[in-house]
Amino acid sequence: MLHTAKVQISNDEWFEANLNPFEYRSSLGIAIPNLPSDEVQRRFNGRAGRENLQQAFDFYKFILANTPERGMDRQRVLDFGGGWGRVLRFFLREFPPESLSLADCLTAAIECAQSLNTPFNIIHNQVNPPLPLQENTIAVCYAYSVFSHLPERQCCNWLRHLGDLLVPGGKLIITTRGLSHVDYIEKLEQMNTPYHLAPYLPKPAAIRKEYAKGVFQFYPMQGGGELSEDVFGETWITKRWLQERYLSLGFSACRFYTEFKTVDQCVFVLTK
Repeated sequence: MLHTAKVQISNDEWFEANLNPFEYRSSLGIAIPNLPSDEVQRRFNGRAGRENLQQAFDFYKFILANTPERGMDRQRVLDFGGGWGRVLRFFLREFPPESLSLADCLTAAIECAQSLNTPFNIIHNQVNPPLPLQENTIAVCYAYSVFSHLPERQCCNWLRHLGDLLVPGGKLIITTRGLSHVDYIEKLEQMNTPYHLAPYLPKPAAIRKEYAKGVFQFYPMQGGGELSEDVFGETWITKRWLQERYLSLGFSACRFYTEFKTVDQCVFVLTK
């Protein structure tokens, strides 16, 4: 049975191993999951292949940098809204599979993850809390491009619940839309290039103005599958909005990072 954590392998080789799991799985002794087809990857992530995994890998490295190393192999990691597991797969270098859990509300995502021979725990959750996990058991929970789509009330409910799942001192790391996405929409508008979300959004200047005020912005739209427009849309969570609320949501610290490398969303790091 392939089961190894804390494997001594460079970042470059580990990235290539995940891009070519069939070539590395046996030699490394790690049950690296298969990859979905490029078509499926684009449907979930808007990109495929090396470019798709590079974004996930950059976010994974950021999470590691914000995770205490002490007793890491005994900690539990939760990927919330993780789709087919494009980020969680990288943590097999540091953690045994039984310490890793992937949760998603989309049936299509769960079925895809299950089809890839993933060795970690897979949870098919509802669009609203709770998750079928015990409180105070998760050391690190992260969510890439999940809170960039939630309305305000649901955002607060999930932040509070995920915080309850964390151990004291545990980290919740989430992403949300930032100004780079506003710039992207504005650039398309200036080039007269059609943008499929344009009918649901105000003009970029209006989004930017509200963002500068620190306003939580949510613009509903149909997300497909289990995601109706009352629980899915485009969301901008500002630094001011969350820093005014993190204490009441059960956290002791809140750090904010703007977009970096291939990670094209802003990141919050919350500490229980």
